[in-house]
Amino acid sequence: MANIFNNVNDLGTVISKMAAGYLQDNLQFCKTVDKEPDSSFGSVNGYKVGDTINVNIPTRFVPVTSLDITSAIEDMTETSKPLALDTTATVSVEADSLEMRNDISDSELLAKGERILKPAMIALASKVESVILGTAADAVYNTVGTAGSTVFDTATMLLAKDKLARDLTPMGERKALLNSAAMSSAVNSRKGLFQSSEEIAKQYKQGYMGTADGFDFLENEMLATHINGNDVSFEVRTTVSAEGQATLAVEGLTTTTGTVTKGTTFTIATVNKVHPQTKADLGVLQDFVVTADATADGSGYATLSISPALYTTTSQQNISAFPVDGDTCTVLTGSASTGYTQNLVYHPSAFRFISTSLYQPKNTEMSGTATEDGITINMVSDFDVLKRREILRFDVLYGFSAIRPEWACRVTS
Repeated sequence: MANIFNNVNDLGTVISKMAAGYLQDNLQFCKTVDKEPDSSFGSVNGYKVGDTINVNIPTRFVPVTSLDITSAIEDMTETSKPLALDTTATVSVEADSLEMRNDISDSELLAKGERILKPAMIALASKVESVILGTAADAVYNTVGTAGSTVFDTATMLLAKDKLARDLTPMGERKALLNSAAMSSAVNSRKGLFQSSEEIAKQYKQGYMGTADGFDFLENEMLATHINGNDVSFEVRTTVSAEGQATLAVEGLTTTTGTVTKGTTFTIATVNKVHPQTKADLGVLQDFVVTADATADGSGYATLSISPALYTTTSQQNISAFPVDGDTCTVLTGSASTGYTQNLVYHPSAFRFISTSLYQPKNTEMSGTATEDGITINMVSDFDVLKRREILRFDVLYGFSAIRPEWACRVTS
């Protein structure tokens, strides 16, 4: 005999749980990054857009070889990154078509869920994924690949692996998130290489790589497209001298109309990357990313906001020397005014995701909140007397931040 849900309160709980399951099933990137528990915000309900916490990043200590540590005692300098509940995504439907009533069988509810709830949650998942993938791409400065290229051979992916290794990214759980064109190239490039029988089966039966080159390969069509500004040629205008500076004065842009867009990655001649632990010059240029759109003034000058901030001393040192006037800046993200897909390789701890409950009104026909794998869906249903219809809405309140962007790398295409 079919179960019967006897009241609207039961029904609200069941529907929100079903919706959460469908939502979780259709999120991919979100499921592979670290989750922040909602308890971090110090409450259990009633969050609002704009609530923010700071996620601490541990101090990176520098060991010494001398027994005398008098001059080597370090301050504990913890850094932090903000994680804000600052984004919402919503889908809404007329509930008349669901034939909602006080008594409904579980079999009928499941049938309606497949027909209506599932496609609604697929759309909601796509929206959330596209937003956070755009945020991730804009925050990541490590870049490999040739803009406009469709080659994703072993050499390209190993360059990305090298970028992560130089920043001491943990070995396990590394992901490679590619769109379908990049995945096709990756499979085709490796079809003649040695692989385990299990991975070969994945290539031939499912059309994707499985595990190779130190990454678990995943396919996602919501990857961000970065569009360059109309200027991709500029140089340093003012020598930097302040530790921790996160801006760079540049020149050589088109006067008054030259633009450099948020998410543009570049290198600076003479500014090398250093080993995160030993601080030795690694002999390769440090990658940087522009964190806000910039437009040139009447002299072709602009001040770029950049990441990472510039440090040449202490445990935070990340570059061999400050940029100096005249240093050439080389854009890594392709040609002017052109868009390129930003495939990603990353460790889950490079990013942090949070979603949590919204205030649930008491005087409604039905409401519910459910969480699956750290992803929360909020559901409210009420009657619209003006049009004599039941309105059913699903909301996700969430936040996303690149906590350790150095543990990720773009593979541009």
